[in-house]
Amino acid sequence: MRIKIITDSTSNLTPELAVKYDIDIIPANVVIDEEEILDDGCIDPHKYYDKIDKSKRSYTSVPSKQIIWEVIERNKDFDFLLIVNVSEKLSGFYSASTTIAKQYKKQNPDAPEIKIYDSKGVSIVLGTIAIKAAQLVKEGLSITELIEKLDEFRDNDIHALLTVSDLKKLYEGGRISRLRYLLADIIHAYPIFSLVDGELGLIDKEVGFERTIKKLTSLLKNYYKDDDEIFVWRANTKPRENQKMFNRIIEEIETPKIKRIEEFYVGFIITCHTGIDVYGIITVRNFDLI
Repeated sequence: MRIKIITDSTSNLTPELAVKYDIDIIPANVVIDEEEILDDGCIDPHKYYDKIDKSKRSYTSVPSKQIIWEVIERNKDFDFLLIVNVSEKLSGFYSASTTIAKQYKKQNPDAPEIKIYDSKGVSIVLGTIAIKAAQLVKEGLSITELIEKLDEFRDNDIHALLTVSDLKKLYEGGRISRLRYLLADIIHAYPIFSLVDGELGLIDKEVGFERTIKKLTSLLKNYYKDDDEIFVWRANTKPRENQKMFNRIIEEIETPKIKRIEEFYVGFIITCHTGIDVYGIITVRNFDLI
């Protein structure tokens, strides 16, 4: 069976990774001060970060029916399409993909079977799950076996932890109160977030940047055994004052054991809500960029 992996651009996969693993990508939209931008990989990340940093209002939106339809259409010669989407609880992308896939199949009965898969993730968490799916395809698994292994990987092996050093965007978006925003600004308190069952949840907080990042890395011990080997994605945006300290603390992690660190640029959907001063790591067991 010829299986094609498709994901959406909130996965933060670079064009190079998408080509390497033969993953097709559905572009999302971002709106910055009423300017609509298609997240098709053509905009330079640093230009985008400048726009976000200066913006008064920003948000993301799912692509048009036509865009999703066109991606399905150009992959119609495969036997099965697995569309790995951003978490259903974080975006309308999953619902839109589901609706359009049903419409496409209804109008094209001979089209490949299509399954919409909820990654319960966003950013490179989603991207990593899409890459893992593509790696499993190469193992020659049936679609049932592939989904079972992907579920296990998604639910047990991959974790995200992040903090935000400027809460302005979270306040403007209504995600924190004015009181919490002002208090955090005064005492330099940082929230620590994680993906919990497909949603970004506040799991801890700390005072001071260095203490926050050390607390963030210590939380890894809740997810893995000491002798586990993990792949680490380290978040990056534009050069910032605390970047070197952040990098150093990540590299000093002793348990679990780090086998590889790669950087990724935080994408549209996260920075629209958090701003560019976001620091995070995605840790993955049973994974490598092979």
